Amino acid sequence: MTALDFQDKARRARLRLIGIGVAAGVVVTGGAVLAVTTLGGGDDDKGSVASPGASSATPAPSTAPDKKWTPANGRKIRILKGSKAPDGISVGFPQSDRGAISAAVRHLQELDILDDTIAEKQLKAIVSKDSPGTVDKRVSDVRKLREGVGLPPSGATPAGLSFTTQVNAVRVTSADKTGQVLIVWMNYDRFATVPGKGADNNPLKGETDYAIYKREGDDWKLTEEPQYKKSVHGPRAYDPDSPYAYQDMWRQVSFD
Repeated sequence: MTALDFQDKARRARLRLIGIGVAAGVVVTGGAVLAVTTLGGGDDDKGSVASPGASSATPAPSTAPDKKWTPANGRKIRILKGSKAPDGISVGFPQSDRGAISAAVRHLQELDILDDTIAEKQLKAIVSKDSPGTVDKRVSDVRKLREGVGLPPSGATPAGLSFTTQVNAVRVTSADKTGQVLIVWMNYDRFATVPGKGADNNPLKGETDYAIYKREGDDWKLTEEPQYKKSVHGPRAYDPDSPYAYQDMWRQVSFD
């Protein structure tokens, strides 16, 4: 599977409707709200068939030679907390591979996908200074999403509507030879809730996207610099019970 395959899937996810009902007083196209990925970089990248590449995922524990390791039975990567969270977005991750992975996972789970004002503040806190167009691009994505579901292009999330993103597994490779720029692929589910409607009965499940993080100052920062995007190659599809996914360095995550 190629990075382009994941781009097409991400586009479909952006256009897919989740049937979660209509918040009171808000016109939502088709009685639904679009689900999007606001962190990943899969919109306009080109890729080739993946190879395992250099990875910083936790190695398998020693065991019997006939043991078939899968993401489900392998050692999990523990996701760290940032040292602080201005505007609800975690920052301040340690200078380690696990620090970069933790930043990517926390940011995907915490970024606001419908409030453009909050999203802009969050993005300014996590985007690299060397990727100046990323904030505007991501905020524009949020505004396009709002218009696509019948909301004004700028504004708050409709009252009572909330999204929860849960990252299941990650795969990490290096984007350069320094080890200070990492490509983090993430498999995740996204759920929505609306007052009176209960839990989402049609969530996004098993979505896959990536983000590139570089060490900048005392933190890991999101970047879309072209020289690093050239290193993005699509991984094998994530399957928790697949030894091939494990060999391709997919690892499940756990949280503090």
